[in-house]
Amino acid sequence: MTKGINTNNRFLKRTVSTMLVTALVGVTAACGSNPPVPAANGNTSTPAKAPSGPVKLKLAYDVGNAIPSTSADSNEAMKYLQDKLGIQFEFNVNAYEIYKEKIRVQIASGDIPDAFAWRTMDDFIVGMIKAGEIVPLDDYIDKYPNLKKQKDLDITRYQNKIWAVTNVRNPVASGDAPLIRQDWLDNLGLQTPKTLDDLYNVAKAFTLNDPDKNGKKDTYGIQLGYANNAFVGIGGLQKPFGIQDKWVKQPDGKYVPNFATPAFKEYLTWMNKAFKDGLIDPDFAVTDGRTAESKVVGKGQAGIFFHYMSRVNDFEDNFKKANPTAKLLPFEPVKGTTGLQGATGRVNYGGMFVSKKAGQDPAKMQKLMEWFDFGASPEGQNFSLYGVEGIHSVKKDGKTEVKSDLISRDMPGTFIATLPLQPTEEVFVSKKNSEEAQKIVADGNKMLEKFLKIPKPLDFAFSPTGAKYNAEAEAFINTSIVKVIMGNINVSEWDGIVKQWYDRFEGAKWIEEIAATDGK
Repeated sequence: MTKGINTNNRFLKRTVSTMLVTALVGVTAACGSNPPVPAANGNTSTPAKAPSGPVKLKLAYDVGNAIPSTSADSNEAMKYLQDKLGIQFEFNVNAYEIYKEKIRVQIASGDIPDAFAWRTMDDFIVGMIKAGEIVPLDDYIDKYPNLKKQKDLDITRYQNKIWAVTNVRNPVASGDAPLIRQDWLDNLGLQTPKTLDDLYNVAKAFTLNDPDKNGKKDTYGIQLGYANNAFVGIGGLQKPFGIQDKWVKQPDGKYVPNFATPAFKEYLTWMNKAFKDGLIDPDFAVTDGRTAESKVVGKGQAGIFFHYMSRVNDFEDNFKKANPTAKLLPFEPVKGTTGLQGATGRVNYGGMFVSKKAGQDPAKMQKLMEWFDFGASPEGQNFSLYGVEGIHSVKKDGKTEVKSDLISRDMPGTFIATLPLQPTEEVFVSKKNSEEAQKIVADGNKMLEKFLKIPKPLDFAFSPTGAKYNAEAEAFINTSIVKVIMGNINVSEWDGIVKQWYDRFEGAKWIEEIAATDGK
């Protein structure tokens, strides 16, 4: 949050986040029988009398950039789900950047959805909690079997209560999966990198030695991106330096931000050298996430990318169509000089938040929780992957065959906001892709699983001071990192950057508030 943004805007931002979380929670709950439904005050009441017609639910959350029709008249997946659950849905789904602004305006006008998604437990959500505008969900979750199985992974906690149902997934759905062009390695007679030094040398060869054999100097080793004060593809390069937790406990028991550690300066030194030697996309600082992905999976310009395993599917759908011998494969995280390696396990800390208005209506709450529980069930998973049997897919010889064109049209996964805990070998496996791509992703997940490092709850702890400065402080540090990587600031000046962070953003107070939440 930058200075100058008023308190109302700040509160609005947080409220939206909470709603997002609640919407996600709602997605997981439709699969159980009809257990007692807790009232909005947390006490268990008898189930609401069945309404004479479908219960109307207004839901808001963000999805990927592609949005299907949300009318039951033109979308078979939505029609099926409405009929199955006895719900008349009103969905407000948008790409994230659009969603954030639209939901803020909607909430500011007093038109609060029954459940809405938000990605963080920030001052916006905490403000809504204190104002009594959203409902705690512990007692509800305990009544629905599929949601209860996932309760330990719902980390949207404040004052020992759960305030949102998270879009829980297997932590192997990491954004740090190391991916490499195997055909480039083969063309240059190189082995898959095992260490940071290996990675450096391979990336250098990918930049300088014409790995695609087209006679042009049009490739580079490592793909990064940077937009909206956030990096793309950076996490996998930090793990060999031991950079993992946001707040690092020192030997004296005090906490510091990870960018204030000696390991971070070692990382910056490596990155600066790699950039100076041409190993990193020279335009990374003006390359957003979609463009960074496209340079790998669409244009085939970069040889190494730390991102989601699903980029293998995108690569097959795009670059590989015109270049059938091209191969993008996962590889084991490289080791740093002290043997450190790993990938950050994905743990969602936002979710769907439920409004007070819905919490006061037992029929709405029951249908919301059924919707959430359905998404968290095996049946919900099948619906998300295969759509409606007989329409989007058919069973043949014991296997499910999908009709890709109809799945792409109706996008059934859009209409559930929760997920079951998928088996590792199924995460990001796309049934519309070839068996080869499915095997690459499944094997890659199993390989990555043993290297996962799960974020600590302290990473997501709420700090009033942090809420006051978070966006501005993050922008300050990240733009400084960009400048160091590109050589505009020397690594020797980094301690001064850290001191500025402490001075400008009340760093000592911020850390004190974070430390006070440890273990709570």
